[in-house]
Amino acid sequence: MTTATVTAPAGRDFGTGLLVTAVRPEPAGGYRWRRAPGPLAPAPFVPTGTAPHRLGTARPGATSVHWVVGEPDGDARTYRVRGTTSVAAVLLGNGPEPAMASLLHGLGQALRELHAQPLPPGVAAGGAPRGLVRFTRWLDGRSPHPRGAYAESLLRSRLGGAALARVREHTAQIAAADERVLCHGAPGLGSLIPAEGEPAAADALIGEDVCAAPWYYDLGWVLGELVELQWYLGGDRPAWQLLINALLDGYGRVLDDRWRETVAFRVLLHVHDYISYVGWEPKVFDKYTGFARHLLSS
Repeated sequence: MTTATVTAPAGRDFGTGLLVTAVRPEPAGGYRWRRAPGPLAPAPFVPTGTAPHRLGTARPGATSVHWVVGEPDGDARTYRVRGTTSVAAVLLGNGPEPAMASLLHGLGQALRELHAQPLPPGVAAGGAPRGLVRFTRWLDGRSPHPRGAYAESLLRSRLGGAALARVREHTAQIAAADERVLCHGAPGLGSLIPAEGEPAAADALIGEDVCAAPWYYDLGWVLGELVELQWYLGGDRPAWQLLINALLDGYGRVLDDRWRETVAFRVLLHVHDYISYVGWEPKVFDKYTGFARHLLSS
């Protein structure tokens, strides 16, 4: 796996109004990732008492993607991991490297094992996924941020009433689903950290968004990010499809007829989070909502 062009210095800080991250080397080896809600974050992380502590372990000979549960650190979480660069950064810097397929397959396996665990009472009694709450409040005209509220006022004319109704129906189905499992809640590629010197191993951060939701919520989150990156970066379509297939093969199920609404939800949530917690850019809004409209047009 080649990551030299995107590997950042061990000590670095980055973030948005939603989430801030600091990465530091550990004296005994490895790295410490400290993640905290940003200054504009609408809600804290899920309480640490609800985070899963018995997580599936890698099987002998299988790709090793380990869940790392964050340790409480004030309102933040601290994770001890084996790398400084996320899969998202690798893909943004290098495109769809075939070596990443093994890690996507491992993430799919890890999600399937997570979803098979008993649903803890504390998680079952919790609310909707934090990302879903941000999104539905936005669509309902209850965004606490002026930029987000302004963007919402443009959505209907930009997407069209039928497309907006489709994504609203999809999120309502997620919120009302009877069959819920223990979900990560936001298993983004920015939380999947390849282990330095171990090409087939990675650490996956978990705990901030853990929730009860239908199985396809987590799988769709990752699929949505991959489809969005493919659309945004372009490049070798078969190489991107290799990564998507690896994720789905690792999980062992596909989304069937849900995939367009699922990807559109992830793209539009990204629009909301960028506008609300980074800044207003008309070209970004037009480009991403145009992609969501395309997804929802068939």
